[in-house]
Amino acid sequence: MNSAENHSTPSAAAVAVRTSIATVLALVAGVMLAAVAWALVWFAPQATSPRYWDAGFHRYIPDTRVWWWSAAASSLLTVGFTVTSFQRRRASGRWWIWPLSAAIFMITALLTVNRVPV
Repeated sequence: MNSAENHSTPSAAAVAVRTSIATVLALVAGVMLAAVAWALVWFAPQATSPRYWDAGFHRYIPDTRVWWWSAAASSLLTVGFTVTSFQRRRASGRWWIWPLSAAIFMITALLTVNRVPV
């Protein structure tokens, strides 16, 4: 058996299903990552300093940089895996790992941003 026979291209119906899944994933990820990006930009002082003074509560907020940078890294991985979902939808082999990874990192980014005390 030839190695080319093992790696045939997917059918047109499979490509259509993959394209629709990748499109829905991109739309959902776009909305959710826009919220994460807004939080990262809005709370930039917390992301770049070891602690900051909260004038409303008259106290120092502890170090939250790890959570912010984790959210940023998860967001970038979500974008990368979403782009890869589109690029690999016509390729043979396991395609499902790309949108699954994008969804996992998107959820991780949202949970990480929600974990930060502000």
